[in-house]
Amino acid sequence: MPELTEQERSVLLSFASRVERSDPGALNNLGVLYFRKGMFAEAMEQFKEALKVDPKFDLARENIRYLFAETGLEDPDVKRWRDEVRRDPENYEALLRLGVSYQNMGRCREASEILGAVVERNPGHTMARFHLATALKAQGLYQQSLEHYQAISAGFAKSAVFHTDLGEVYYNLGRTDEAIAELNEAIKLDADYWRSHFLLSFAYGDNGQLQEALEESRVASRLNPSFQNTEANLTLSNYARGGAMEAVLAGGKEVASLESTSFTLGMAYRERGFLKEALKEFQKALGDMPDADRVHVEIGKIHAAAGNYDNAAEAFLKTLEANAENAEAYRYLGAVYHLQGDLSGAALCYLQSFRLNSADADTMNNLGVLLFQVGLREEAERMFKKGLNLKLYHLELNYNFLNCHFLKEEYPMAENLIQRFEAFMGKSPLLYEKHAILNYKMNRLTLALFDIESALALDKNHSDALYLKALCCLREEDFQGAIQAVLDASKINPRYTGFAFFLALDPMHRAAPPAIDAGTALEPDDDLIELLQSGLARRFDKIKDYLVSVVEKGKERLRERSAPKASAPGARTPDASAGGEDADDVLEALTEITPVEDGSI
Repeated sequence: MPELTEQERSVLLSFASRVERSDPGALNNLGVLYFRKGMFAEAMEQFKEALKVDPKFDLARENIRYLFAETGLEDPDVKRWRDEVRRDPENYEALLRLGVSYQNMGRCREASEILGAVVERNPGHTMARFHLATALKAQGLYQQSLEHYQAISAGFAKSAVFHTDLGEVYYNLGRTDEAIAELNEAIKLDADYWRSHFLLSFAYGDNGQLQEALEESRVASRLNPSFQNTEANLTLSNYARGGAMEAVLAGGKEVASLESTSFTLGMAYRERGFLKEALKEFQKALGDMPDADRVHVEIGKIHAAAGNYDNAAEAFLKTLEANAENAEAYRYLGAVYHLQGDLSGAALCYLQSFRLNSADADTMNNLGVLLFQVGLREEAERMFKKGLNLKLYHLELNYNFLNCHFLKEEYPMAENLIQRFEAFMGKSPLLYEKHAILNYKMNRLTLALFDIESALALDKNHSDALYLKALCCLREEDFQGAIQAVLDASKINPRYTGFAFFLALDPMHRAAPPAIDAGTALEPDDDLIELLQSGLARRFDKIKDYLVSVVEKGKERLRERSAPKASAPGARTPDASAGGEDADDVLEALTEITPVEDGSI
């Protein structure tokens, strides 16, 4: 990132006096601007100010956590309270504030350790228990979180945030009726808290109360300030660090992450789409930076974005050789294997990533796609919902969750979800296409054709919209129009991908995420099903031997692939993962998706 001149910095700093200091959205957007200009301390200050104005403004909270995760910076509050704890390890107030500071940074594992120590020494400390429960919830440890929430429920009876958090925990534990009761109690206390309405829409949907779910979703869309026309949300990328409590009490120091000039320049090139230049800079950075695992991850991302999956896998494996606890590298390696059709390899990597960081929305998305592929569809849907509870604005999670309802033919719930997407994602060819599918399925052909034309107006090469146009023409017995639409679509893409699931691969290029067919080429074996079920139950002891061998097996796999080989019968190539049929059979495939009702074809 080019260094700013003094004049440029002065101009940017002057914006702080111009924005409305009582508007959390304006403060958040100024923080985003500062972040993009490399003014990280100033960005941090704006995000904190936004949260002071509105503690429920989750977008700013997510952005400040992203800032800490991406830059390796540490919140000054952490240093302040860590020093206090070193001076007096029995200072509960300092320990509490240190834990909350870690929690605000998104470092929930350290927060849990610190806050757990406070609760262990003083079980009656209600605020420590509340923040501990919240940190455990963020890590997906819902049963542990519930025990702490229940222990302090009497003291928080008038808190809408408490009842909302407790409702979220009940929901993720499958106790839907209790979740609905808590969320309704939260709404009685504060009818303007959007999160309560948002979670309640999911709970009602699970109970089959679709009209109530739709209404709550609309209320959430209206109330959430992040749904308004503000800056796009920065991508959250948590990564865990362990041993915080021991480091604090032993007087240990945090090790700063040193970035070379080449690494910084490579990141800037990559952000702007100059991938070749970025790759050259990252190669130089390998000799400059002590934490080479971070460099290998970025090299792998570039190869993956270019479709060079073997090179990407090699880079991610090098990351894991340098740092075997890098959850991000496991997730990326799993996505590469997934795209190559190696479902067992993908499962091992996703589960290892999930073990290291159970609060990563990208991992939940990709694991959900894999679960759906192997037939564990209820588990897949639950995984998508857990991810959305963590990160509402996640594009792939939203579309994959919508696909689940399309494939179950739950069209009222699908319409509910699409309306929510429109509130915060705006118009896009993909969203118009999904709306067209819905209208077609509900026999609203005029509206379906309008959505198709709207999608094509935004992107004339949106092939799936053309395939849908062929379906509408068939329904209206316009056979020539159907044939022409298929021919036009097949010139762009010979495959229909309308019901494909999206993998989260590269957060900087989410406009066109890689697509995976909803089915697999071969029936998954029992070992793969057992592996996934053990991982979901967090029974990692049962699959420990598989997990520790991921890197060695990956290196062996690369050696085997280095020699040219003929494709095995039934093997899937990476670009075959998008799903669908060849162009010659596309009319048959389309009629299989939705049979022609009048029997004329």
